Amino acid sequence: MPHALLPTAGLSLSLLLVLPMWTCGPHGGDDDSADGDDSADGDDTSAGPAAQWWLTCGDPVCHGWSPSGNPDCTTEVAGDPCGDLGALCDPHNDCNAQLLCATEDPTAGPGGCPISRARFKEDVSYLDGGDVEGLHQEVLGFRLATWEPTLPGSAPGRRLGIVLDDAPGSPAVAGDHVDLYAYASMTVAAVQAQQREIDALRAEVAALRAACAAAPHR
Repeated sequence: MPHALLPTAGLSLSLLLVLPMWTCGPHGGDDDSADGDDSADGDDTSAGPAAQWWLTCGDPVCHGWSPSGNPDCTTEVAGDPCGDLGALCDPHNDCNAQLLCATEDPTAGPGGCPISRARFKEDVSYLDGGDVEGLHQEVLGFRLATWEPTLPGSAPGRRLGIVLDDAPGSPAVAGDHVDLYAYASMTVAAVQAQQREIDALRAEVAALRAACAAAPHR
């Protein structure tokens, strides 16, 4: 009689072997394929950030909207996805910020919208007279030019300014961009240096006039 139990025991053993294979086999394959899909999605995200609309800096001092030459924005909103990298449109705001289609915030890089409060700075070092005069001479050496832009999305029309290739190592150079904050600060240095020259000339003229007035008349 014990031998009569063998078929049942064999069937039970077969079921024990088949059930794990069934649960881990086809379904496990589906899970692996789902994992593969997840990794594919991961590859998509690792390709880089998606392009979206970003607001540019706009005017240093808001003074009301003025025409930019860019097409007017219609349905474009900051943060919405976009497909034409470098495209610009004008949302007509009071600071004249434009909407730019890009993969990163154009105001966050070098030369972006400057934050100049002391609490956001460290190792502050003020320029002395020699430093100011050096920047003055550098500004005088800038070669001004006009050109037609070739960057996709640029508004048509000739531009006026400096060509960064002519000023390597200048504080006004930030990669392929002009650091407008440094550029403007350099012109402030030039004005300060010229004002010192004017003050010195005025003092010299005043001294000459005083000497002439004190001299005996013939």
